[in-house]
Amino acid sequence: MAHSFARVDPSLCWNCRESLSESDLCTSCVKIQPIGHETDFFSILGLPVRLTIDLSELTERFHAKSRLFHPDYHRLEDGKEQDISLNNAALVNQAFKTLRDPFERALYYLDLTGPHHSPQGQKTALPPDLLMEIMELKESLEEQAESEGAAGAFQRLSGKIREAEAAVLEKMAELDGIPEGTDRALLLSFRASLGRGLEYRKYLKSIERDLKTRTTPARGQTV
Repeated sequence: MAHSFARVDPSLCWNCRESLSESDLCTSCVKIQPIGHETDFFSILGLPVRLTIDLSELTERFHAKSRLFHPDYHRLEDGKEQDISLNNAALVNQAFKTLRDPFERALYYLDLTGPHHSPQGQKTALPPDLLMEIMELKESLEEQAESEGAAGAFQRLSGKIREAEAAVLEKMAELDGIPEGTDRALLLSFRASLGRGLEYRKYLKSIERDLKTRTTPARGQTV
């Protein structure tokens, strides 16, 4: 049965009920404190909610949190603290895995800061002309792989993916650089542009996976 770690008053320690000077560890009874599942990944690792982050700082904070919550350090504690340790460690790992990948981070950021935030995320629809371009590229790559071999098709697709990823990274930096108080319509336009860039990259990565499946021999077969 899953445990609920919600506290009646999150400013008080779950164990000794003393006031908390920080949320991770009670300075009175030295018990780790539960991370709520509603806490966002940036806050879990003590980072500002931004699209561009310092990866060395992210890694440093991840290691510090991992040491604090690692289940091995709490194996002799009572059952509740062990459960808190496992829960916190899982959330820290999930936060790090998401934020260290710039494209996963961007998707998470858009969902987290969007007007209709939901754990399932928000899907961005591509315009028809771009969808047609993707379908034509997929067909062209498959024909190239069959007629000329997979190497050339993969090289061509890799170039497309690199271009798409560079464009997404540029859009991330641009969105971070928008000053507070910017017109809402302009801000939404920047967000929509980033969302389309991420969706376009996702389609290209899907083509890449499909092409690998089509050109990889089944076990026991030779090319």
